[in-house]
Amino acid sequence: MSKYANDFTMDAVRLFWDGVAGEYGEENERVERIHTQRFREALKRLTLRPGMKMLNVWSRTGSAVSYLRGARADIVLVNAELSRGMLNQAARLHPGENFIQSSLHELPFGASVFDAVLSLETLEHVPDPFLFLAELRRVLVPGGDLVMSLPPSAVEWTAFLNNRFKFHHGEGPHRFIAPGEVKRMLGEAGFELLEHRGTLFTPLKGVFFESLDTRLSAVFADGPFAQLGLRQFYVCKAPR
Repeated sequence: MSKYANDFTMDAVRLFWDGVAGEYGEENERVERIHTQRFREALKRLTLRPGMKMLNVWSRTGSAVSYLRGARADIVLVNAELSRGMLNQAARLHPGENFIQSSLHELPFGASVFDAVLSLETLEHVPDPFLFLAELRRVLVPGGDLVMSLPPSAVEWTAFLNNRFKFHHGEGPHRFIAPGEVKRMLGEAGFELLEHRGTLFTPLKGVFFESLDTRLSAVFADGPFAQLGLRQFYVCKAPR
């Protein structure tokens, strides 16, 4: 284990998400625009090419699949997930797609296999986040891309409020990580950071609130306020 290791285990993470797999999709539909913001923003940062091989890691119930296929149907997509319960839901919702169960510390792939990796809201749930990043670096081809999102430590209060008021399924075992620590881990894992951006969103629907989200995200996109964005995006490259 690395110096960045957390005090929870892989089994604890897996058991939590197995336990909420049945309600996961329905609960996310209630906050659809907030949940799907991660996919819309990620697509802006992905360069998809015909026939490229992509790893979607911590694929949950496969919500990103439709976005990726809609943007580029001919990519070779592999979806990796820790929770068997989530995988069962994903296989039902996306028949014909490639879903595999995998540890987050040891990915079942050879070195330099994937042209790009998508990792959304994953790092905060990994018992040893550095080992996870090192594995992503290992499976990426030289020059390959990583697009990653996660909440920063500054918004841990959102998890506290959810545990108190039960807005959705909850976070389970996790540690929201400060952007500075994320950047250190990325560098130590061998990544070149191309972009770090914070985003904001409101829970309300309508054209006005969507426009408000865009304006707020512009304020919290970079600079000193970026670390306060509710969802942080990191765009990285594996050096050649």
